[in-house]
Amino acid sequence: MEQFRPTSGRILGVASLVVVAGLLLYLLLEERTLTGLRIGLGLVFLAVLVWATQLRPRAAAYPHALHLRNSFRDTTIPLAAIDEVSVRRTLNVWVGDQRYVCIGIGRSMRSMARMKSPGPASLLGFDRLESYREGSTPALPDQSAMDYETFVVTRIEGLAEDARRRGTTDQPPRHAWAWPEIVAVAATGTAFAASLLV
Repeated sequence: MEQFRPTSGRILGVASLVVVAGLLLYLLLEERTLTGLRIGLGLVFLAVLVWATQLRPRAAAYPHALHLRNSFRDTTIPLAAIDEVSVRRTLNVWVGDQRYVCIGIGRSMRSMARMKSPGPASLLGFDRLESYREGSTPALPDQSAMDYETFVVTRIEGLAEDARRRGTTDQPPRHAWAWPEIVAVAATGTAFAASLLV
C-alpha cells in the first residue's frame, strides 16, 4: 500500500481539535452548568465535523486499486480502469466520463494563481500533465523538481499504466459510506440540538 499524504486541511484540523480539547477541559473543570453542557456538546459536534472534513480525507494506492477517502463516502477504483488524473482544488480521477474526487489532495489557491494560464488547456492543467507523460519515467518522492501534487498525479498515472499492462479489469468503481463518521455527526448533532431545547 502507498499512502498519499493530504495536502490541505491538516494544520487547520489539528489546530482546531487542540483548541476544542482545551475548551472542553476548561468547561469540565470550571463550567459545570447547563450552558457549559450545551457549549460542550456543540464543541464535540464541531470536533467530529473537523475530523470528517479536514483530517479524514486522503488517498492510497493498493496493488490493484486506488482508494479515495472523503468526508462521508469512500471510493475504490481499479487502477486499470483509470483513464485520466489531474489535480486542481481537489484530486480528480476519471473513469470514462465519470469523475471521482478526493478533497484531501489539492492545490492551494495561491499555487494555482502562480501557475501560468495562457489558455484553457493550461487552466485545466492538461498541458502540464502532457509534458510529464512525455517524460522518461515517473519522478521519485525525493526529487525536488516537481511539487507534491504533481508527483501524486504522475505516480497514480504510472500505477494505472502498470495495472493496464498486467491485464484489464471489468470491475467498476465501488462506493462505501463512512458509517462511523455519519453516525458520530448525527449523534453529536442531535445531542447538541436536544440540549438547546431543554
